[in-house]
This record gives sequence, C-alpha cells and structure tokens, in this order.
Amino acid sequence: MPKNVLLILADEFRADCLGAAGHPLVKTPNLDALAREGALFSKCFVQAAPCGPSRMSIYTGRYLCSHGSGDNMTPLADPEDTLAMHLRRQGRRPAIIGYNDYALDPRLLPDSHPHKAALNYDYFLPGFEVILDQELDSPEWYADLRAKGYPPEQCNREGMYRTAVPPEGPGEHLDCVYPAHYRTEDSDAQFMTSAAIEYITRPADGWFLNVNYLKPHGPFLCSAPYHAMYDPASVPEPVRDPRERTQPLPYYARIGHYAQDQLLKEHEWRELRACYYGMITELDACLGRLFQALKDSGQWDQTLIIFSSDHGSYMGDHFMHGKSHFYDAAMRVPCIVRDPSPEADATRGQHLDAFVEAIDLAPTACAYLEVPSHPRFQGRSLLGLLRKDANAQPRERIHHEFYYYSLLKHGERAKADPDACRAWTVRDDDYKYVQFGEASLAPLLFDLKADPGEFENLADQPAYAPVVARYCQHLLRWRMRNEDTRMERWALQYR
Repeated sequence: MPKNVLLILADEFRADCLGAAGHPLVKTPNLDALAREGALFSKCFVQAAPCGPSRMSIYTGRYLCSHGSGDNMTPLADPEDTLAMHLRRQGRRPAIIGYNDYALDPRLLPDSHPHKAALNYDYFLPGFEVILDQELDSPEWYADLRAKGYPPEQCNREGMYRTAVPPEGPGEHLDCVYPAHYRTEDSDAQFMTSAAIEYITRPADGWFLNVNYLKPHGPFLCSAPYHAMYDPASVPEPVRDPRERTQPLPYYARIGHYAQDQLLKEHEWRELRACYYGMITELDACLGRLFQALKDSGQWDQTLIIFSSDHGSYMGDHFMHGKSHFYDAAMRVPCIVRDPSPEADATRGQHLDAFVEAIDLAPTACAYLEVPSHPRFQGRSLLGLLRKDANAQPRERIHHEFYYYSLLKHGERAKADPDACRAWTVRDDDYKYVQFGEASLAPLLFDLKADPGEFENLADQPAYAPVVARYCQHLLRWRMRNEDTRMERWALQYR
C-alpha cells in the first residue's frame, strides 16, 4: 500500500493547551485520541520567531543561522533546498493547503512586479502543489458563503473577521466574547478541512499534504457555541510575577516598547484566554472530520500524521501577548506524531520526554516515506524514538534564535548594528541561557528546576559564573557547527 504523510501546522498553538497534555480546561478530544494512537512529544521547541522564520526552519529542516530568514517577510535563500522540492526530486508530489509565510526574493522578480521593492510573504515555497491558498481568507471561501446565503456585503475580510458585537457596543468586554458572523459548519477552518478531505480522498498513489490552519492565531474570534464554551472566570492564571513590571529586564527597554505591559486588566486576559481555548476546540472538531475521512477512505493505517505549531503564545504570561522573545510560552509547541507502522506500537499512547526541535519534522516525513534525508537538513528523524530504536539519539537540549532589530524604535535602528540584534537561546532540563549579540545587553540564566516560571536572572551572580561560561561555550560551538558553511564544504572535495 502507498504511504501518505499529513503534516498539520496550527498557528500560535500553546504546548499546554491539550487535554492530552493535562490542561485542566481545554477540550481537545480528537487530538487526544491522536496522541493515544501515536505519541505526544512533551518537550518540542521551535527554532525561531515569529511565524515566517519559524516556518522556514520547519520547511528547511535547518536553524535560522543556516537558512537566514530572520524576520517576517525576509526572503529565504535557496528555496530549492526545502522539504517540498526535496520530495519532488524524489518523485513525490507534495501539496499544501493554507499558507507558507514564504517571502520570495525580490531580486528574482521582473521590474514591473508590485513586490519588486516591497517585501511580501504571501507566497508558497516552490515544489508544493497549491490546493487552496487561504490564510485569513480566500475568494473560494467567500464564494462558498455567498452560495450558502450569507449577505454578499459581509463576505469579505472586514465582515467575516469581526465578531457580532451588539449595536450598543462591547461594554466592559473584549470583542472576542461575542461570536463570529459565520456558523460553525461554515467557518474558514471547516472550509479548509473540506478542501483537505477532497484532496486526500481522490485517487492517488500515495500523497504528502501539509495543512496550515490559522487558528488559534488572531484575529481572535470563534463561532457559536465555541465562543461561550469556556467561562473566563475559570481559565488558569498567567505565569507572571509583579517584579517583571517593577524591575524589567534591560532587554525590554532596548526593544523600544514596554513589551511587558499588555493584558494587564484581569478581564482582558481572562476573556482572551477563554476565546483562545474556544478556537482550539473549534479547530479540534475540524481535525476530527479530517481524521475520520482518513479512516473512512481506508488510508488511516498508511498515513503518518504530524501535528504541531510554528510557535506558542503568551496569553498574559509575563504580562505579554504574542509569540516572540525567549520564554517557554512562545518557544514550546505541541508535537503529536502517529506512525502507523507496527514498529511504533511500543510507544503508542505514551508521553515521550526527549527534547524535540521543529527542524526534526522534515527528516521524520522523509524517513517514513523511505526517501533519503536532504543533505542540508540539520534535524533528526523522530521515527527512531517512536520505534524505540536502540540507535536513536535523543536530544539533550534545544536551541532558539530571535532577531529583534525590527522591534527597535526607528531612531534606535539607525544607531544599531542589525547583525548584533539577536538573541540565542539554549535550554535543557536544568537551565535556560540567553546570549545577546549586543554587548550592552548582559546574558540571562534561569534555573528551570528552582524557577520554572523564568523570573529570576542568575547570570550576574558570581556563584553561577561557571554555568554561564559552560552554556556560552556550548552556544558558540553550536553556532560554529550549524551556520551556513556550504562553500567551505563544497571546497573540501577539491582538497
């Protein structure tokens, strides 16, 4: 029987927001069932932020210091060295639904092209067959809504991505406490799911499909009944400490705005979290349809399913909203892998605590399809861990990079060295160490066992100087091994 791969990326999905991960409130029955039939990697981390850089790491299987796309809309060099092109060269026809966040190099465009002098990341990586182009919206979805009787004047981005706030206004609430204008069966996520089902059930000799859902990324809204499924009064409190506002890290002064000054009002973080949870459960229902279609079509036992995200979300943690910087809330993501092979029976339903990096997803897909891994992939296949292969080498730590130059005030940007505005992070079970490229910013060190909330920086304490030196040395060697050295490697064959 032909083998299939279904790679699902849900945007801005926190690692803890799964029933299978022990969340006390969020209902994710279909993802929980997937975890029972596969395995949940409980310590999966992305390699970059925000969306664009992280996704480029996923699709290239490489660290940011290798692929070079450091910020949203930053073009990716060598897009031919990605998972999609690699699979196509191996005789596969990878397909995609949703979006890539890939910025095409303007130098490749004709002079008359509108993006010749204006960056844009609404492109798809070469190698993918685009089944449906839909991020925030799509003409196809709007046409479907009109055909179902929705008012034509409402079938657009402005109409469908606003909640049904009453005429008198939201009052003391955020807009997200009100439902979307669309019915749940007609949502954008359900429309994408229908496109995915149509694709996977058409005759094919094996397939690779990447489905990219925008939910639970903003705009924050969900259809009834999901908008009211979770009581804001019951949501878990954010991970935060008052000292983060009274004694902020110098980094936050440097980036030009007080990042830790968001969602301060209790009703704001409570209502936003309740909406976010509703979006997750709404997405989970879509995934239930998709998984059932695989079973009904007889493809369930021939399909590797990977579910993950491009980053997490603070949702009030550290007094922040969004997905950047260097805290676990943004770096840590869910990772469920269901390998249908009998060899993976030994780990079914287990929570595997080995460290996993998002760059491991591309090599995993290749290994299942029995195609050689791309020589530039820096990730490792997870199949060995799933199958308890004695030769599988679990990671001892993870790495993350963040380019913060675009967050500086415009006046500060002119004085700053863009190449220095970087934060490198290494994290293991004991410590998280953050090294800044700018000499004016001292490093950070968090003792994760004593301080899992990452509140107290120990880097300047003399007793921890040996720890700082050890992690700094590791980061230096890691960078030496993983930065882009293609020409040096190419030259070796002639020496």
